[in-house]
Amino acid sequence: MGNILRNLRFNLRTLRKHPGFALVAIFTLALSIGANSAVFSVVNAILLRPLPYGDPERLVMLWEKNVQNGVEQFPASYPDYADFKEQSHSFQQLAAFRSEDFTLTGGGEPERIIGAAVTGDFFQMMGVPAALGRPLSAEDQQPGTNVVVVSHDLWQRRFGGNPGLVGQTMTLNEKSYTVVGVMPQSFRFPAELFEHADLWAPLDVAPEERSVRGQRALFLAGRLKPQVSQAEAEAEVGTVADRLQQQYQATNSGWGAKLVPLREQFVGDVRPSLLILLGAVSFVLLIACVNVANLLLARAASRQREIAIRMSIGASRWQVIQQLLSESLLLGLLGGALGLLLAVAGVGLLRNLIPASYLNAQDITVDGKVLAFTLLISASTAIIFGLVPAFQATKVDINSWLKEGSGKTTSGVRRRWLRSFLVVSEITISLVLFVGASLLIKSFLRLQQVDPGFRPDNVLTLNIALPESRYPDEARQKAFYQQVLQRLAAAPGVKSAGAVTILPLSGSDRTRAFGIEGRPLVSSNIPTASYSAVSADYFATLGIPLVKGRYFTERDTEQSPPVAVINETLARRYFHGEEALGKRLMQKKAGKPILREIVGVVKDVKSYGLEAETQPGLFVPYQQEASLAMTLVARSNSDPLALTSAARGAVQDVDPSQPIDNISTMEQVVSKSIAPQRLNMVLFSIFAAVALILAAVGIYSVMANYVRERRQELSIRLALGAPPRHVFRLVLGRSMALTLTGIVIGVAVAFTLSRLISSLLYGVSAVDPVVFVGTPLLLAAVAFLASYLPARQATKVDPMVALRAE
Repeated sequence: MGNILRNLRFNLRTLRKHPGFALVAIFTLALSIGANSAVFSVVNAILLRPLPYGDPERLVMLWEKNVQNGVEQFPASYPDYADFKEQSHSFQQLAAFRSEDFTLTGGGEPERIIGAAVTGDFFQMMGVPAALGRPLSAEDQQPGTNVVVVSHDLWQRRFGGNPGLVGQTMTLNEKSYTVVGVMPQSFRFPAELFEHADLWAPLDVAPEERSVRGQRALFLAGRLKPQVSQAEAEAEVGTVADRLQQQYQATNSGWGAKLVPLREQFVGDVRPSLLILLGAVSFVLLIACVNVANLLLARAASRQREIAIRMSIGASRWQVIQQLLSESLLLGLLGGALGLLLAVAGVGLLRNLIPASYLNAQDITVDGKVLAFTLLISASTAIIFGLVPAFQATKVDINSWLKEGSGKTTSGVRRRWLRSFLVVSEITISLVLFVGASLLIKSFLRLQQVDPGFRPDNVLTLNIALPESRYPDEARQKAFYQQVLQRLAAAPGVKSAGAVTILPLSGSDRTRAFGIEGRPLVSSNIPTASYSAVSADYFATLGIPLVKGRYFTERDTEQSPPVAVINETLARRYFHGEEALGKRLMQKKAGKPILREIVGVVKDVKSYGLEAETQPGLFVPYQQEASLAMTLVARSNSDPLALTSAARGAVQDVDPSQPIDNISTMEQVVSKSIAPQRLNMVLFSIFAAVALILAAVGIYSVMANYVRERRQELSIRLALGAPPRHVFRLVLGRSMALTLTGIVIGVAVAFTLSRLISSLLYGVSAVDPVVFVGTPLLLAAVAFLASYLPARQATKVDPMVALRAE
């Protein structure tokens, strides 16, 4: 320990004498270590942190699937849930839940609360006790039991963290509910399946829903028994699904079942991109190590006489290596400390880039695990970049260096080859990162150019969810929205206003089955379509073009013949070139068949995402199919957010107690839908830019040292009459030879590795020729600029000064 402390003190004094070297090395390491720590904090929070539930590895989601219709994960009906629960023996608990809107009134402004209706064994399945009071139980699911459990966020926001809330009542949807518990702050399930739930109430299943198997609207989650594996449980639920297909062919034919581990459900889609980002930022760290190793090699060359003297007076090679490694460790720890500060700042920026839908997106922080990771990579990088220079520095010919008047200043051939190898490696890694960033940038630009099927400019959106207690029938629901739309359309600055049940690119969708009049209905291949109820002016407000036929009008009411508008994909897929206008679609409403005439075909609209394949779309007039929850859209002549007060006033004029939420512009909705792609593109671009800068610094330092070491040789060349341009070409040629070698290797490596990010690309090949030609040219230009100054300095060597020193 004493030797280590003495070495550290000696190295501190040494670094003070060479502040330029110390600052460049420390800042290089800080950039790379900070970037790695920031990205690891994201990976830690989303992929590594245990789910905040009891024994979460045994929690699974149970989905119904219909492979023939391309449906891999679909909710279940209540009868199917009851059969799975009764006939499956692999679960300790199997719970059902669904999203439910509540209007909270009393004690402040009316507020829309996103909640979840859950079965009585839901909290027992999750294995999380309440922070205050108790969770819901099986007894609470008895009809007429109005109890509720609230989230920690709602408890703090609305009730000021009042510990006496348990036992008190709150008014939800004009009904009195007793608060029986407050959940811990970490409990947010099922936020990753739909909007964040702020309260949980017992699932109330209407008598007719208990017998309708075609109404699939319940999410199912279960806890496996300790001795049951997922494969065994999946085989069992598959057997139950097969049995249901045989018993209920009209509704269950073609429907199977699958299990998905809960963590996989939450992070399965984002894991590949996060791991790729972690790999990319690790490349930046590797480039930093190469850079600092080159700096240490150059520094070791200038310390050969010092090392020879120390070894000649008795220092062993291991002692010298230990002293040199302690210098590397000091640089690594100083770089790690500064990098940790950069990581803290970087995490704050990352929170703004990471989509809110990601698991634990707002809980990303620099915790103890990240601190340990930073310490580990700081020490590891110190060993990586310090070990080879230390061994090379101690391979010294003591007699040669101690000869009086020795003017030996150049490094050996082996050391020059090593530094050349490091530069080539640096260029290779930089090119791989730059190719990846270029592909993602080009992909993101292509994605932004995708036509969503509507005009998002100058459109305001806001959500309304009517309480069923105040609007129990369709007539009142239709009247409310009709009056609000009339007032909103008449407001100053509003060009038009409409309403829709499912807003495009909002992250949600509603699918329904249908038939076509005159065609036999095959139970194993029932047509399905994305389904929305819209107002008459909805298409015009969003700017969705009409292809043929007509839009809905105010005359399309419940008293008029049922009508529908379809998109181009539905017309193309199910009518195969036939004229769709005038055809009638068969549906069921309240269990009764209904025929809707197709009166219009509109352009395809992106529903799931700009990169997703467009699905068949079916629209119906909201006057013929009312809904409690709808999204209002209003087109403005200028800034759409200026319509917020007008929209709020239109709603309050009709119902002062009705809250609105999720006020945003349509451009913000589009931007939110491509947030994951933006995150990948921005981070990869930052990593590539840092790698390019480090590569340029590395090339410059190596070539500057090359000129310094060969100063006497260059002086002789100039003294013998060599033109300065020949010396310039000599230095620049060596630099570009190393660069071209790195580029050739880098292109080959990038060609192989680029396929790893193919799943993140849209509209761009993983081996895009423009990228694979343009990126090497850019890197070569940067290398030329980095080499130009050392090459110019080589032409200005004074032969007389250099030869006099010789």
